[in-house]
Formats: sequence, C-alpha cells, structure tokens
Amino acid sequence: MFQIDRTIDVTQHTHTLTHTHTHSRQGQTTEEHVISKKKGLFLLLLDKIRRFGFGTTPGYQGNTLHTWLPSVVVKNRVPRAATSRAERIWPGGVIPYIIGGNFTGSQRAMFKQAMRHWEKLTCVTFIEKTEEESYIVFTYRPCGCCSYVGRRGNGPQAISIGKNCDKFGIVVHELGHVIGFWHEHTRPDRDDHVTIIRDNIQPGQEYNFLKMEPGEVNSLGEHYDFDSIMHYARNTFSRGMFLDTILPSRDENGIRPAIGQRTRLSKGDISQARKLYRCPACGETLQESTGNFSSPGYPNGYPSYTHCVWRVSVTPGEKIVLNFTTMDLYKSSLCWYDYIEVRDGYWRKAPTARFCGDQVPEGLVSSESRMWIEFRSSSNWVGKGFTAVYEAVCGGEILKDQGQIQSPNYPDDYRPSKDCVWRITVSEGYNVGLSFQAFEIERHDSCAYDYLEVRDGPAESSPLIGRFCGYDRPEDVRSTSHNLWMKFVSDGTVNKAGFAANFFKEEDECSKPDNGGCEQRCVNTLGSFKCACDPGYELALDKKSCEGQCVCVCVCVCVCVCVCVCVSACGGLLSKLNGTISTPGWPKEYPPNKNCVWQVVAPTQYRISMQFESFELEGNEVCKYDFVEVRSGLSSDSKLHGKYCGTEVPEVITSQYNNMRIEFKSDNTVSKKGFKAHFFSGEASLEGPLFLIVGCGMGYLSLSLSLSLSLSLSLSLSLSLSLSLLSLSLTLSVSLSLSLSLSLSLSLSLSLSLSLSVSLSLCLSHSLSVCVCTPYPLLSLFCPVVPPSDRPASCHERVFVFESCRDAKRPRPRNHDNAPATSGRVRGNPMTWS
Repeated sequence: MFQIDRTIDVTQHTHTLTHTHTHSRQGQTTEEHVISKKKGLFLLLLDKIRRFGFGTTPGYQGNTLHTWLPSVVVKNRVPRAATSRAERIWPGGVIPYIIGGNFTGSQRAMFKQAMRHWEKLTCVTFIEKTEEESYIVFTYRPCGCCSYVGRRGNGPQAISIGKNCDKFGIVVHELGHVIGFWHEHTRPDRDDHVTIIRDNIQPGQEYNFLKMEPGEVNSLGEHYDFDSIMHYARNTFSRGMFLDTILPSRDENGIRPAIGQRTRLSKGDISQARKLYRCPACGETLQESTGNFSSPGYPNGYPSYTHCVWRVSVTPGEKIVLNFTTMDLYKSSLCWYDYIEVRDGYWRKAPTARFCGDQVPEGLVSSESRMWIEFRSSSNWVGKGFTAVYEAVCGGEILKDQGQIQSPNYPDDYRPSKDCVWRITVSEGYNVGLSFQAFEIERHDSCAYDYLEVRDGPAESSPLIGRFCGYDRPEDVRSTSHNLWMKFVSDGTVNKAGFAANFFKEEDECSKPDNGGCEQRCVNTLGSFKCACDPGYELALDKKSCEGQCVCVCVCVCVCVCVCVCVSACGGLLSKLNGTISTPGWPKEYPPNKNCVWQVVAPTQYRISMQFESFELEGNEVCKYDFVEVRSGLSSDSKLHGKYCGTEVPEVITSQYNNMRIEFKSDNTVSKKGFKAHFFSGEASLEGPLFLIVGCGMGYLSLSLSLSLSLSLSLSLSLSLSLSLLSLSLTLSVSLSLSLSLSLSLSLSLSLSLSLSVSLSLCLSHSLSVCVCTPYPLLSLFCPVVPPSDRPASCHERVFVFESCRDAKRPRPRNHDNAPATSGRVRGNPMTWS
C-alpha cells in the first residue's frame, strides 16, 4: 500500500473570515462593542497577513478564538504527515467520485461504506461526479493499492484498489491519501518514535520508507499516532513474514505499541482531518433514517460566537423532511446576526433558507438525499436556541437527467416494511436508461415478499418491464419514452443489502454521421457507446482506431526499401471445418491487456465443437481478471456456454448453431501460459448414415445402417414392430425397455430393431442425424468383444457417445484418434471402452 505522488508538499487553508459584527445591539455594552470592533480589526489584519503569504487565517472553534501567527515565527512544531499545499485541499471538503472498473456489487457497496466512514467522523463529503472538473476514480492499476495525496486538479485522478486490496480498512486508508495524508511513518520526526530496519525491506520498496522533508507536511498540532490507519504494519514490504521493517519504540511501560491497524480511523486521524478541513467544533454528520439535533446549551441558552454545521445524509433516492420543533434566536433584520441557514444539498453553495427570531418555520423537504444546516451566533443576546427533527422518506418525483436510486439504508441492509415509488422524468426526446450496480433482494420464485418493479412509463398502469428479486443483477433497462416508474417493496421479515442503480437520459450515439468516431464498428451501450474492431484486429490506444501487427524488413543500399507484412493482432474469422486456436505467445505466457475474439463459422447444417488441449489462466471460479468466454453465435450477447479461468480444462463444448464465438481477455497484471484448443465441425442433419456404437462392460456392438430410403417409412416400420411387441407381451416390453436382457431364443435382429426404434424417435425430436442411443445397462453376455481396429471405417470419422437416450439432445463428438484403445474412462461418460 503506497501513494504514488512523492512530490506533493504542504497545504495552507483557504478559509473565509468568521463573521463578526461591531453593531451595538440590545444587551451589548459600549465596552463590549469596542472589544468586538477591535477583535474584528485584529482578524482583518491577520487575514491581510495571510494574503501576503504568511501562514493561515484565524478562525473560531466553539466559543474560543483561535489564531495562527505567521509561519516564520512559529517554533517547535510537531510534524504530522498531512499535505500542506493549499491547492491539494478539496474545496469545501467535497470530493466527487466515480467507481469504474469491473468491480462487483459488494465491492462497490464496501467503497461507499468506507466513504461514509470518513463522512461520519469528519466534515469531508463524497459525492457522485456530475460536472466537476476534478474527481477521483476507483479503479485498479499495476501499483495495486495506491493513490495520489490530496487533490491533483485538472481532471480525474486514480485511487487504485487492486487485487487483495478490496478490504474496508485498506479502502479507508487509500481514501486518507485522497483527503491529503501521507503515511504516518514518513513524518520528519518519525525516528523519535520508530526504527526502520532497511535490511528487511523488499528490494525496490525502499522508497516507501523515506522521510518527508519538514516543508512538505503541516503539523496541525498533532503528535505521532501509532494507532493511525495511515501507519504501516511492522512487517509491511518485508522480506519475510516474521521480519520487522518498522519497529515502534517502547513506551514508558516497556511495551511496543501496536501499529498498522486497518479497522477504523483513530482519534488522531479524526482530529487531524477536522483541522485540515476546518470542520466546525459544533455539529456532526447524521446518517440515520431519523434523528434530531439542537443548538449548544439548549434550553439554557447558546454561547456567543458559536458556529455549528449539521450534515444530514441519507440514501440516494430518499428525501429529507426537516421540522423545527422550537425556535428562540436573536431577531434582526435579514437575520444578520444569529440565524439558522438550511441548504438543499451537501454544502454552502446550495440554495438556502435563513431563519431567526421565535417563530417556528414550516417543514422543509430536500430535493435529494442531502441537507446542510448551519447555525451561527454573533451577538451577546442569549436565547434558548432551537431543536429540530428530521426523517428520511423514500420515493417521489425525480425531474433530472441523471442520478442515483438505492434501496433505503443502502449499502447496509434495507429496512423492513418499506413501500417506495419513484417516477423518473428526463428531457424530452430521450429515453431513460437504468443500470444496476448492485442487487441483493430476498429470493422467491415469484418475488412475493421483497421486490423491485420497473415499468415503462410514468404510472403503475404502464407496461411492466420486470419484477426483480434474488441475487442476480438485472440486465440494463431502457424505456421507450422519457419516463420510468419504479417501486420497491419489503416485508417485515428478511432484509438484504438491497440495490443500487444509476439512471440517465439515453440516446444512440452510433446513429450519428461520424459513427461515434469509430474506425470500424460502433457499438451502442446503455448510457454510452464503444468502438469495436472486426475479427483479427484490436483497438489501438486511442480506443477508436483498429490495428493489427506489422513486421517490416528494410534493406538499404544507397536507397532503403522496406517491405511490411501486417497480420491480425489476435483472433479472427475462421471458416475452416477444423483447426487450432491458442492464446498470444503460446506456449509462453500471454501478454497483458489482450482482448482476442475468434469467430468460427461452419456450413449451415453443421455444428462446431471445441476441445481444450491445455488450459492455464489466472483466476478462480470468479473469473474477473483473465478469462475465456465461449458463445453460440457471433455477437457478444449470444448464448453463453461458459466463462472459464484457472487450471481446470473445460469439457468439450458444442455450439447450438453453425457458428461460435471465443473471446479471450487478460488484465494488466498476472500472466499465465494460456490455452490451446482444437475446433472441428460436423453435419447435424438426418441425411446420411446412422452409426450405432453401444458400449458396455466387456466390449461393444456396432451396427451401420443406411437411411437413404424414405425416413418416414423406416420409422413407421420400427414403430409398428414395437407396437406388435407390446401387444404380444407387456412383460417382455418392460424388460426390453429397462435392460434388454433377452432370452437366447429371441433373435438379435429383433433386439436391434427395438433399440433402433427408440433411437430414431429421440433423434427426430432433437433434429440429430448422427447419434448413438443405448438403453443401458447392457449385460456383458450380449456384448461381443470387437477390437477398436475392427470398427467400421466410418466410425473413425465421427463417434457420439451418450449415457442414455435421454442425453441425445447433448451430443459429445469425439475424434476416434482421441478415444482410448484400451480400457479406460471416457471423459464425462460412465461407459467404458474395452
């Protein structure tokens, strides 16, 4: 876990002057008036000093005036690893974010829990990015767990949550870098508290243990914090698990403090962040669905020069209803002195309403899920103060082009007995797009208990798009108009994590004349689009043009002549009946960041089978890093046969149609050997010969018949024979269908006729012409041993093996050269070859 930016240094805080007044009012003596005026002039003087570059501005904390003298006269500062450059502080403590990458729903929920942890204990606020220029992007990069320190500015900056970094404490740690904190053990005074054992540090990681220069950090009056979430553990980047890289000094009791916790913010972390972002000493962040708050000292009166801020933050998709229950503040024109200011949003720039006096205001309702309440007093007149209560309500009209909707209390479990209805309206001429980021609602076959219902229109009577529950994330939704209706219902029992979804106005970017700027193909997606390349090409770095791999040979004799040959980057369109595909670089490790698509096309009546010879990709059952996907069809949304990774060789895969799509993707980190696979095609019609291969314990019986005559006539004869047998003896019919353990007096031709009738009836129902059906188990007494070399020549070309006639719909073609000639288990089939 390490930050990237080693050049960031210290921050000075831009802060507006605390509002002071020199007006004489009731209850204020002339002496107090003079003192107040002098105090205001002193603050103004210090502000002028700050503007010339000498330190930071003064401010109030509680009812106490705090000032900071110019930095040139400050002595004996206690350094702490916080950035100290003003441009690195996020304005107003507001940090816009985007969660990118292929993160799962649970990972996204955990990121939000980590952000809410910082919000709850400080005055920092994380918001979904809208139009902001500077913002953070949750992603994963080769550095693993890393982030820039503070605000970089001029666009996005990455917070990388790599493999094995998706833990709550680690994300809180990385967000600490975003907010503006270096590692605690890099403070200039760290040698007074810890010892760095450099011999135990992994090669190449030494820079993570360098000390910061005194000018790179700001003290903020905080002491060294062993308990900080920004502190490394004793064995971080160690050559061995039990070798220390950081050894804390013993305390007065001779005990070495524990370091490197990744559970929660320490008291020192909280105190430092509140100082860094000038959080008022009074107020808090309220995240519960209901709550109350009051002015300091209520009902005994609030102190003069008090500044409090309460930030109410509920789940996106909910609104806040705020009611003041009592009000007793000093009343002035325009509420200039003592007042309560309510803002509809997350900070002081949002629309506002201001109150003072003793009249209780009417209830207020936010337009979204956040509300800011600020209380200031700057008079010596003492009133009782105020009390207020709030409640989160879900549902309502949403008139905007983009936003979030989440189940109540997300990312924690939703609350019981909820009934929320949202009506979304975007701009005319657009559709509404709905994309689910996470989904976990109590499972039921008919979604009778808890569910989310989505309708294509503005009302409950609009056409139903779907009623969703369970743990599978629904497909993206697109309305046919600029309206969408949603309803979430929970009963009074089982509660789950719920859902998180983004809505936005949707258009088809690929319909524009420039084809979305794509060189070859433009693929419209919900809320956006992407460029794609024809098979055999891959996207260039600009994500718009396509390229292959070119090799150039130049011969220079006075004049240089170059010959370049360009081949497909990887993948391609394959129209052969059989062939081999493999990952780039096979049998060596495949390169990172590869996306190869093979499209295999066979004649109309053929089916394609894929058999992997060797398989080794990064990953396990999740397959979120490197993987190969096999689909029936040529498009990326065709029927999926499977998504494979790891080291287990997949079973033989047979397409439903005459084409198959194989897509390989690798990420930018770990590479493995890859895979090698063979594909081959075969007819799937009812014309041509039928080969019957019946296997059993001691051998097999083979029969080659020709259906060149009328198939319907052959079938009717077989069926009539079966019916005649049924009429002769019901008992005999049952024994035949179960085991074919016939008496020796029964002719072999009769037994085969009955087997053939069953085979043909099943083959017809599944549109197969070349198949094998066995009414098993067969006794070895009726299985003559025939060596594999004596099989019909045609059997060497195509053999289909089934466990029973019921499996005829799932053929498993096998090349005879791959079938074992000696006794052995056939993969995926209980029958044995002898």
